[in-house]
Amino acid sequence: MLLSLNIRSIRELVSPKRGRAKVALTDAPRYTREELGLHGLTLTTDVLKGATRDVLTGIRDSGDKSGCAVLALTEVEAQKFGDPSEAKGDAAVQRTLRVVEAASLLGCNSCGVSVIAKDTEEGFELAVERLRRVVERAESLEINLLLAPHDGLTAEPERLTELIKKVGGFRIGTLPDFEAASGQGDPTTYLKRLTPYASVVNASTLGFTEAEPEPESGGSDGKAKGEEPAEEEDDDRPLTPEDLAAMLMDGDFEDLPDVPAPVHVGYELEPLVEAVTAVGYDGTLSIEYRGEGDGTLGAMQSREALEAAIEAIAERK
Repeated sequence: MLLSLNIRSIRELVSPKRGRAKVALTDAPRYTREELGLHGLTLTTDVLKGATRDVLTGIRDSGDKSGCAVLALTEVEAQKFGDPSEAKGDAAVQRTLRVVEAASLLGCNSCGVSVIAKDTEEGFELAVERLRRVVERAESLEINLLLAPHDGLTAEPERLTELIKKVGGFRIGTLPDFEAASGQGDPTTYLKRLTPYASVVNASTLGFTEAEPEPESGGSDGKAKGEEPAEEEDDDRPLTPEDLAAMLMDGDFEDLPDVPAPVHVGYELEPLVEAVTAVGYDGTLSIEYRGEGDGTLGAMQSREALEAAIEAIAERK
């Protein structure tokens, strides 16, 4: 699977609430590749607010040059595809069509959106008719339209997949999310039902703690019985997450200790990764760090934890 970055992980760098951006949008692909070691990028419409056509093509060109393509664009505001109001329904269609066009300029193969609709037959049929108008344009541009689950009509996997099948075509699918799955009664079954229709899975994370290192053999303190413990030097102090991040940023890989991957807080990542691989998914896992603190460090820890999960699953096969 390809690990990529959702730009919202580092939103404070590219689109801060106050002050100037530390990373220009056109430099985001290079930053993602060189600083985070990831090979793809998902952009969101909130960070592109006011972006011109030239900015969008500039981001695409930057991705090509740095080896970090923009793979997807997601709309952050859910759209009222199932609203009884014709004006509101048309507004949802027009907004999503603009997102599809922007995704094409960025060189994406997918764009994502959430559907607001009541789980009624009227809401279902209105959403089908309006989504077909978007999918027709998406197909002409070779863009996959991915529907993220939302309260109402698309809350349950069965209704979301039913909606996709009714809309029809080869360019409509799902956009599963780890945090959303964790809130379900059976997260792994939930993901197994949605992932076969996905071309991107949002690997959302909330925070991490450092794993305890494995104890050495020969005694509880790692020393043979009767052996005096060596005096600790300052350089032997445990590395903090900030130390590790600084070493990664500086490219100082030789001095990195062999430590366990960080442990995710809130829900286990490995069962969720295993659920998507169990149905044959081999596409993109888009890392979206949603926790507190430095987003760059959070994205790095997310990558380490996901890579460890993928490796552990592969070893069991």
